[in-house]
Amino acid sequence: MKAQKLIWGLIIIGLFFNSCSKDDGDIEVVEVEETTPQYPMKSLIESGHMQVNYQKINSPSTFEMGYKFKTFKSGKITALGIRVPNNETYRVTLWNVETETILATAMVTSSSGLLSFEDIEPIVIDSGTPYFVSVNTNDYYQFTNAGNDLFPIEMGDVLISGYGSNFGASQTLPSTFSEVSYLGMVDIKFISNN
Repeated sequence: MKAQKLIWGLIIIGLFFNSCSKDDGDIEVVEVEETTPQYPMKSLIESGHMQVNYQKINSPSTFEMGYKFKTFKSGKITALGIRVPNNETYRVTLWNVETETILATAMVTSSSGLLSFEDIEPIVIDSGTPYFVSVNTNDYYQFTNAGNDLFPIEMGDVLISGYGSNFGASQTLPSTFSEVSYLGMVDIKFISNN
């Protein structure tokens, strides 16, 4: 009986030392590389492709306004943002155009003319699927390109296909589109998959 316990004890000790002797070089380390975030509308404005014509503060008309886009790579949207000429809080909505489904809504507080973002739970974006991002506001900038078409245009991994708007305060996917002007300034923070 003592011999049997001794043998089992030696086997257990042997297994312990054998498992501890594994070379740490055998452990695979996977590094996850985060791509640079993309802000398509911010980049478009900074490129000089369009210019501010005028601004409205406390207009008597409220609009759900924004832009339709597709991405060339799948990825995620991690924040929604605005740039409006007033200090207030605005509703920003991300939509799937095909299903007319709201994917995310955030209340974003403006910093009077500066770009302001609110983080959201990451929303997975599929390459080639049409999406729309909108802000509901009566404070906005109007952008044009001297009468030339603004859209469609590629900015990084994003194709902006047009500006859309609906009159009123309801959270309704815009259905009227323009390629020559853009009201508001709503944006996304897009991080593509490599």
